[in-house]
Amino acid sequence: MEGSRQNFINLGVVTNNKGEVLVVKRKKPEEGKEGRVLTWAFPGGRIKGNESRAECISREVLAETGYQVTSIKEVSLRFHPDLPVIVVYHLCALTSPQQVSPPSEPWEIEEVKWVRPEELKTLFTTSLDPKVAAELKIA
Repeated sequence: MEGSRQNFINLGVVTNNKGEVLVVKRKKPEEGKEGRVLTWAFPGGRIKGNESRAECISREVLAETGYQVTSIKEVSLRFHPDLPVIVVYHLCALTSPQQVSPPSEPWEIEEVKWVRPEELKTLFTTSLDPKVAAELKIA
């Protein structure tokens, strides 16, 4: 079980009242298949202890971005197209429109920003999950 948990990532698809989506820029980009460099991503991470997926995503988004969120629903689960991990995408709601604290993982995250959903195509180097794209109303 523990080995499988290490290969299981929860990512938060967080939107604001302007229709923007929250993304983070990794300090150390990951290299994917065919030399693709993964720099930008949805915030998220691995489950710790006995926490639920929803608890994990709330903790990870807060740590990486300083925004407090609640998981509304799991949108999709898929094998990542470039990395040996299974990803669960959570549609998340902000509990406050403002950051409640500074990000607490400055060694991991270089930048936090809100972007129009269409911009994900230029920031992400891997394919956007079709169910996530549909949820964000982008083709």
